Amino acid sequence: MIFIPIGLAGIAVILFFVGRSQNKKAYDMKSVQTSTAAALAQSAADVSKEIGSGSFNQQAEVKGVAECGSPLKSEMNGSECVWYRSTVTREYEESYTERDSEGHTKTGTRRGSETVSSNERSVPFQLRDESGVITVDPSGANIEGERLVSQFEQGDRGPSLSLGSFRLNLGAIGGGRRTIGYKLEEWAITLGKRLYVLGEARDDENRLRIGKPSKKGERFIISVKSEEELTKSAESGAKILGIIAIVLGVGAVVSLVVLLFF
Repeated sequence: MIFIPIGLAGIAVILFFVGRSQNKKAYDMKSVQTSTAAALAQSAADVSKEIGSGSFNQQAEVKGVAECGSPLKSEMNGSECVWYRSTVTREYEESYTERDSEGHTKTGTRRGSETVSSNERSVPFQLRDESGVITVDPSGANIEGERLVSQFEQGDRGPSLSLGSFRLNLGAIGGGRRTIGYKLEEWAITLGKRLYVLGEARDDENRLRIGKPSKKGERFIISVKSEEELTKSAESGAKILGIIAIVLGVGAVVSLVVLLFF
């Protein structure tokens, strides 16, 4: 029984630190002022004149619409985009047998799920604001796109599953479990979508771009949500996690007292 208060305390500590991380995320976004593409280009040019090209780098926040001369096509929806992620999740039923601490055997059926396909692709793109354009290299970013596909295919689909240009061979999928169906999902950043970008602006390789920060701990975010939506979500999540952590912490103390004195 001592594992109950230990478990509650452990979960409370984990939630506390996750909540702190969410608060830090909101602070990081609020602490960086929004720049324009032209202002960043001017700052990079000024630094280049002073100490040479390739010397400019700073944490930057920009907002604008996505443009790309050679966009991708999302494999399920077929939309022109600069980033997409597609997944296929198999939902199934399986029979099980369990033996409890008294040696009694219990059999039944339970549901589960497994990811059978996941694909993510991105290309560098231009972000256009009212002042001009700046290149964004999304490699290594925490990306949040819009959902383009959310579709459930009921039952066993036979040898393959397809949607748009997407094809998945199902021949090796099974493992003695009865397939209920497959959930197909796709997220993307389509051309013309307004974005919030927080990353590091630098002029390496004789070009100005925003990419993954070189300094550990700095954030790289690309999102279809606004800065206000992102900060509100992070702050709300931190608050909720903090409350749950306190409740679990109190529960851990109470259960320990009960174990020790009653």
